[in-house]
Amino acid sequence: MASTPDFDFKGSKTRSLRAGDILFYEGSTADEMYFLERGTIIISKRVLNKSIKLGEVGEGEFISERAVLCEDLPRSATAEATTDCEIIVIDKKLCKKFNESIPPFVQKMVERMATRLYHTNEMIVKMARTQEMVRDLAMRMQMLENSMLQSMEHQGTI
Repeated sequence: MASTPDFDFKGSKTRSLRAGDILFYEGSTADEMYFLERGTIIISKRVLNKSIKLGEVGEGEFISERAVLCEDLPRSATAEATTDCEIIVIDKKLCKKFNESIPPFVQKMVERMATRLYHTNEMIVKMARTQEMVRDLAMRMQMLENSMLQSMEHQGTI
């Protein structure tokens, strides 16, 4: 297990995942974050009909910290175990205990940064979707042009 000397997780729950298990889905309610003690989790996002890998989280890292920092924002990605995992579940109550030692100004600043990151990620996804749609439209236009040219050749008009 990963060493966690700086963290007091008393009162938290632990959870085990098997390779292939989903920790959470994109769009689901976000009300807890996680500390990965053992294993690897892949973070992915759906763009049109494709799953895009955003990153990989390993032992000793946090996952979904925005869930306890920002209210009313759904999960922005899906987290899937790629190996067997042991995680510590950190709910808002436990996170609030940690935050009591942080000045309110810093708490607000971190919350704002997390919200901005969420909205930036959403803008990137919209841009990727737009790019994919433009590519698809260009391909369809090319197919239509080829079809029209073949029809014209067949009719002897060119």
